[in-house]
Amino acid sequence: MVKKIHQTDVEDAFEKIGKKISERRKSLRKKFPGISKKLNISINFLKYIEEGKVDKIPDHVPVKGFVKTYAKFLKVNIEEELDIVEQKFYETEKNTYPKSSIKHNFKLYFIYFILFFIFLLSLSYLINFENKKNNDGENFYGLRNNINFFTDKKIFS
Repeated sequence: MVKKIHQTDVEDAFEKIGKKISERRKSLRKKFPGISKKLNISINFLKYIEEGKVDKIPDHVPVKGFVKTYAKFLKVNIEEELDIVEQKFYETEKNTYPKSSIKHNFKLYFIYFILFFIFLLSLSYLINFENKKNNDGENFYGLRNNINFFTDKKIFS
């Protein structure tokens, strides 16, 4: 997400969010270390959010989640700005990956189908195996065992 934030509307939205959060934090006289411990967010990340420079936060960090958590903690309304961010992010994703998700879903469904088919085959085998055990003197095909044929003839002395 961070790489897609360089659009002007989104940058402005994050700057407005940062300004609102900064003003609210200062009015409540809260310090970064205390907030950092409560939210389990790095002090540097909190400062980047307040400065509106979320592009400095590493890619593996859920930026939008951190911003929402920080705003919720301070009881700041950032719905309008988040709508702008999400709209621009959705447009970027839609233009960047229009068909890959369809291919991915098809492959995933195909794998599920194969696994389900293997499960059904395994289940039918187990049911038939259980039936084989329950039928005394009958083998898998329903025929009587001819074991007595060999033991009755006294092949072994």
